[in-house]
Amino acid sequence: MIRHVNKAKRLEWATQHLHEAANGFLNVIYTDETSIQLETHRRFCYRRRGEPPRPKPKPKHPVKVHVWAGISMRGRTGIRIFEGIMNAEAYVTILSETLLPFLHEVYPDGHRFMQDNDPKHTSRRAAQFFESDGVNWWKTPPESPDLNPIENLWHELKEFLRCEIKPTTNDELVRGITTFWESVSIQKCARYIRHLREVIPKVIEDEGGPTGY
Repeated sequence: MIRHVNKAKRLEWATQHLHEAANGFLNVIYTDETSIQLETHRRFCYRRRGEPPRPKPKPKHPVKVHVWAGISMRGRTGIRIFEGIMNAEAYVTILSETLLPFLHEVYPDGHRFMQDNDPKHTSRRAAQFFESDGVNWWKTPPESPDLNPIENLWHELKEFLRCEIKPTTNDELVRGITTFWESVSIQKCARYIRHLREVIPKVIEDEGGPTGY
């Protein structure tokens, strides 16, 4: 669900950037976090014909890690895997150690930095960091995960872990995430970003409503 006020913001943003979508947003770094929980149970439970399905067992304290990273038309940023709760100070530390080297090396000619509107992202501490370190925060409308193509890459990561790695320990989970991220090519980043060519016209068509992407 998207609130009415945010539908208007989405529509305005999409209308302003429709032409740019065709060119691929060449200088934008799309960033986000995702959480990945270690699956320690089978995906399928066997049962006799005619019997009701049995609930799958779940661990009492599942292993969970969080991942921050970004993609752009010039490739991927570094990745940071961490546990626990991220506050504004921890977020700034991650950006200092991961985003800034990428900007200096890959985008010395200028960039736009995209993040969602999570409170720690929009905190006073984060805003101070953006200003002092020259991070050009490109503000986008709230309630708009469909406008951030890294969301679809997170889905691919989770499918890779589930179907290929099948980790059973925290170390295996972390290695699986790292292995996947190292395989993310410039071409793959560009493919996900170019998908906005379909998303942005759909936002306009639906007057700022959800696109399903």
